[in-house]
Formats: sequence, structure tokens, C-alpha cells
Amino acid sequence: MSLNEENDFGEISISENVLKDLVFKSVEDYMKEQKVYNEKIQKDLQKSIKITINDDSSVSVSLKVPAKYGENIVEFSKNIQKAVKDDLERIAEVYISNIDISIENLVKPEELEEYEEIEEETLENEETPESEEKEDEEKREKNE
Repeated sequence: MSLNEENDFGEISISENVLKDLVFKSVEDYMKEQKVYNEKIQKDLQKSIKITINDDSSVSVSLKVPAKYGENIVEFSKNIQKAVKDDLERIAEVYISNIDISIENLVKPEELEEYEEIEEETLENEETPESEEKEDEEKREKNE
């Protein structure tokens, strides 16, 4: 099912998949900001998002997320709700009837630190375009 709107120029249709992608990006950004994110969380989050377009054209969102051990779970969940609501209303101009969040598990800080170390190593090992250009220039100078 998709969300449809007619205007003077024609019809606008927004699919549930687009809304789901918007929710995912919104939650992903917030969780990265809060440093509650790794590859497993990413995969689980993508699977857990459910979008329902109601009869009155409002949107209901349901998702499962982990919370960070030792942090205020209720505040964390409210902030996710606000981020999702703000983004969907701003980007897709939809009315959000509800955002249901289920906290399925807690993530310990050491689990997240392992992921951050892997991310840092990956970034350090990646070559930047500037370093590639510099290498090419050095090779040309040697050949001349």
C-alpha cells in the first residue's frame, strides 16, 4: 500500500518502502550520534521496522531497537520517536499517528567499543583520493 495525494498537477504516491527507508535513516543517525550502533544492530533494525498506512492516511510506525546499558531507556526511546516524527513530517509531509518502540535488548559499552575499533581500523586502511593522486605523481616523477 502507498500513501497517495492528489493535487492540481496530478497524483503523488509514496510507498511504504520509502517511508521505511526514511525511518531507518532517522533512527540510524540518532543511534550513531548516541554511539549505540554496530553492524548487527544495523541488520536487526532494518528487519524490525514496520510501516502501516491507516485509513485516514496517517502513518503508524513500529520498530525494535536496543538500548545502551546504563542509559535512561525511556528518554532514549522518546528521542527516537521525536527524530522519526520530525523527519517523516518534514521530508514526506505525512501525519504520524503513533510510533511504537520496543526495546528488545541492552547493548553493553564494550560491545560497541569493539565495533568502533574495527571502524577506525577500516578508515585508517582505506586510501584517500589525495593519497592515490600523490602516489601517481611520485610514479610519474620517477619515470621522467
